[in-house]
Amino acid sequence: MASIKITLVFLFIGIGAKAQTFAEWFDQKKTKEKYILAQIAALQAYGSVLKTGYNIAHNGLGTIGSFNNGEFQLHSTYYANLKAVSPAVKNNTQVKEILTWQQDINTTFSRLKSDAYYNQVKAAVLKDCNQQLSELQTVLSDNSVEMSDADRLKRIGAIHAEMLSNYRFTVTFCTDAALLNRDQTNQSTDLQTLQHLYGNH
Repeated sequence: MASIKITLVFLFIGIGAKAQTFAEWFDQKKTKEKYILAQIAALQAYGSVLKTGYNIAHNGLGTIGSFNNGEFQLHSTYYANLKAVSPAVKNNTQVKEILTWQQDINTTFSRLKSDAYYNQVKAAVLKDCNQQLSELQTVLSDNSVEMSDADRLKRIGAIHAEMLSNYRFTVTFCTDAALLNRDQTNQSTDLQTLQHLYGNH
C-alpha cells in the first residue's frame, strides 16, 4: 500500500510539471527558432512601448521647459521694465519744479552779501540740494535702479518736498539777511549823521 501512496504522490506532483512535447523533443532547432521569434516579437512590442514612453517623457519635459522659458521671459521683461524710466516719470511736472527751484536758490544766494555765517548757511543748503539732485538723477536714469513707475513717482514726490523746503528756507533767509543788512547800513548811516551833527558842536 505504501508503494501505491508513493506512486499517487508522484502522479499528483507530475500533473503540475511540464515536460517537453513530442515536437520539442524531436524538432529542437525549429522549437528554438519559434521561441527566439516569440522573444523578438515581445522585444519589439516592448521597444515600441518604450519608445512611446520616451516620446511622452521628452515631449512632456519639452513642454515644461517651454513653460519655464516663457515664464523666465516674462520675469526678464518685468525686471527690464523696472530698470527703464517711462516718459511719464521723466516729464513729470515735479521734476521741472525741482530744477527751477535749484536755479532760483543759486540766484537768490548769489545776491546775498558775502559773510562767514551766510556762507556756512549757503554751503549747507547747497549740499542738501546737491544730494537731492543726485538722487533725482538716479531715479530718472535708465538701468540705475529697479523701481516701478509708482515707486519712482513717490521718490520724486519726496525729493520735491525737500527741494520746496530748501527753496522756502532760502527765500526767507535771504530776505531776512537783506533786511538785516539794510538795517545795519541805515543804522551806520544814521550814526554817521548823528556824529556829524553832534560832533561839530
